Amino acid sequence: MRNFHSLSGTLILSLFSALAHSQNAPIQDTATLQSTPSQVVHLSATASAQVTQDWLVMTLASQKEGSDAAVVQKQIQSSLAAALALVQSSAQKGMLDVSTGQMSVYPRYGRDGKSNGWAGVAELVLQGRDITRITEAAGRVQGMTVSQVQWQVSPELKRQVENRIQGQAVEQFQSRASALASSFGFANYSLREVRVSSQDSGHDIQPRMASVQMDSVAASPVPVQAGQSRVVVNVAGSIQLK
Repeated sequence: MRNFHSLSGTLILSLFSALAHSQNAPIQDTATLQSTPSQVVHLSATASAQVTQDWLVMTLASQKEGSDAAVVQKQIQSSLAAALALVQSSAQKGMLDVSTGQMSVYPRYGRDGKSNGWAGVAELVLQGRDITRITEAAGRVQGMTVSQVQWQVSPELKRQVENRIQGQAVEQFQSRASALASSFGFANYSLREVRVSSQDSGHDIQPRMASVQMDSVAASPVPVQAGQSRVVVNVAGSIQLK
């Protein structure tokens, strides 16, 4: 009998604790809801400008095939070394930057799926903003082909354009914020958070622009034509209506 009264007391105490917790829980949730900001609007605005691409990336490639991997590797290395020696004299930082690209030797397979030799490729990359210097240097290289031509917007030009149109994006954001506040019947607003980002689109890639060996034609500048890119600045954030 004494054990029964002890068990009953424990059950009553447990039920009381659970009831107290359930009564306190809604009060805590209500306080959390009351502290959550209201009348918050998320919006964004953009500004853009069309610019002529001013950074040229030209990739030259030497491809060799043979039955001996070591011989193939030696051939592409020799071709790459000769090309490097030829164009290094024209290199100038930002105007014509010279670097090596991929260099690999891999098995060559026939229609029966069996290896019948080796193939190798070595790349030389010419890039910069001096288009004449780059195309003339590429035209003097012998034993390599132009495998890819890519136009971009240089980091310097991109920053200049971004600085010019950033103010336009901010003004559009502020104008939209004022208009939204007025549309919802509020007299003003305050800025809660804002994020500014930028991008450029329109990279022009022209693969395998020239498929003939450079030593089979008279040395002359490689013909190229710049394209257009669009630089975009985006301002996004949220406002508190007042």
